[in-house]
Amino acid sequence: MTKQEIYDFLNAKNIEYEITGHKAVFSMDEICDVVLPHPECDAKNLFVRDDKKREYFLITVT
Repeated sequence: MTKQEIYDFLNAKNIEYEITGHKAVFSMDEICDVVLPHPECDAKNLFVRDDKKREYFLITVT
C-alpha cells in the first residue's frame, strides 16, 4: 500500500490518527534531539519482512 492508500483505508474505517513527521532515529540518544507533540508517550517501531520481500509488517509497542 502507498502512504495515501493507508490514509484512505484509515479514513474509510473511521479510525482516528495523527501524523507527526521527524527525521529517522536509530537510538534512544538520538530521539532526545527530536521535538514530539506528546513527549509523555513514546513508542518503539520495528519493520520486518519475509525472506522473499513480499510481506512487510510494522510492529509498534507503546
